[in-house]
Amino acid sequence: MNQVITKAVILAAGMGLRMKAMGEDIPKGFIRLGGHPIIEHSLKTLIACGIQEIMIVTGHKAEYYENLKERYPEIRTVENAEFAVTGTVCSLGYARDFVDSDFILLESDLVYDSTAITGILNAPYSDCLLLSGTTNGGDEVYVEAVENRVTGITKSRDKIKDSVGEYIGIAKISKQLYDRLIQSADSNPKLSYDMDCLVQIASEHPVYCLRVEGLDWAEIDDLAQLTRAQKVWERIKAT
Repeated sequence: MNQVITKAVILAAGMGLRMKAMGEDIPKGFIRLGGHPIIEHSLKTLIACGIQEIMIVTGHKAEYYENLKERYPEIRTVENAEFAVTGTVCSLGYARDFVDSDFILLESDLVYDSTAITGILNAPYSDCLLLSGTTNGGDEVYVEAVENRVTGITKSRDKIKDSVGEYIGIAKISKQLYDRLIQSADSNPKLSYDMDCLVQIASEHPVYCLRVEGLDWAEIDDLAQLTRAQKVWERIKAT
């Protein structure tokens, strides 16, 4: 029986260099779609799905996230002051005082339909990556799996035999897997949590994947992806 998950960690430390001037002025989570910052769409979706406590790991323009706490009592924040020279696994390590059970992990620059969260919460695995089909969205992260168990995660399609889907940046992480990940953070803080650390751990600790067909989602790493995200948001809003 799956543990009831009531916690989420959002990684929001990145600088958004590919967003040009927009990325310098605001953190990516504060890009607005539908009149509101995309981080607020995430917060409202998580809370509606039963998440009661949310840790946001901040860095670039951290004060934006601090101000959110006035409206969302579910939020806590912790700052990765070395965000400019460390990777996502380091940011994940900053949540160690918050993580005492299984949780949902996601990134701040995502736009997604609520079925992304309900799907990963209901997945029959303690450790699971949420995948979609082909998006042609740019900067894709491809996942390889054998019998639904992750064997590879990469942005280079030719480095794996068969892609079973694209990782969207949302995962269910057990406390056991988290402890393994922060050991990696302590040994090399410049690594990414997914393509570097998680894929290595997955050779010993089973990590599974859940592919949701027809899932509307987008990440926003550059201005071209922002244009795509605006179209995705219109579809999500219409449902």
